[in-house]
Amino acid sequence: MRQPSIWLKPFSKGSWIAIILAGSCRTRLDQPTIPLPEAQPYYFRDATAEIERGRRMIAQHLMPFVYRLEVTAKYRYRTEHYRGTGWQWQDEFIWTCEHLIPSEAETHIEVWDKEGTCTEAELVWRDTLVDAAILRVKGYVKGGLSTRDDSVPGIGETVYTLGAPLGLLGTLQEGFISAEGRLLGTKAQHIVLQLSLPAQSGSSGSPVVDRQGRVVGMISNIASLSGGYEGISFAIPAQVLKRVWERYRSFAANDTQGYSSGR
Repeated sequence: MRQPSIWLKPFSKGSWIAIILAGSCRTRLDQPTIPLPEAQPYYFRDATAEIERGRRMIAQHLMPFVYRLEVTAKYRYRTEHYRGTGWQWQDEFIWTCEHLIPSEAETHIEVWDKEGTCTEAELVWRDTLVDAAILRVKGYVKGGLSTRDDSVPGIGETVYTLGAPLGLLGTLQEGFISAEGRLLGTKAQHIVLQLSLPAQSGSSGSPVVDRQGRVVGMISNIASLSGGYEGISFAIPAQVLKRVWERYRSFAANDTQGYSSGR
């Protein structure tokens, strides 16, 4: 028999290997086979579907009351732009973070809803210690999100947020409470919730809600060495926001001159 050419040698060797492997396969047919794993039980599928359904319901509940904020701040020699998120609480009042609205500049605040409609808002109260601000938008629909004032969420509790990170309104994100209370600040410390929940530029002011859709806090800042999100974010508890609201209402009730701007 003629010797095969050089370029055919690997294939001729491979054929012997194939014959050997085929023989080994024939010898294994008589051995017992390992049973395949059973299909995933239906209750696992049902649980996953229920979780996904809960997320959709949370998003549908929050979307009508969450807005994208565009703030134009005019200083003496420059103009700067800030973006964030706001959420409607009672009728025409909207919560957001105070650091989005510089007090040393002339500001113009725009509120954008899910339909792309822009409405001007006015600042009626600011709390620099808590980093909370209250806006008023006339002509908005009645209602708003409810808050959870009776208890503080515990470590490990699942929470959601819907806001406008990077200007993308309607972004739903999921995380959990990683610490019940942290003290932030130097001169006047205030307690915040520590979250394992993504937060980017534009997330400030986003509502943080529990599984029932009740607001348990509002995203305010992050802990970072690089300036970007590194796994830790913070939220102002709903109980603190309630005290800020009570101070505003007490001041507004006694404000006969119309100076309830909180500046």
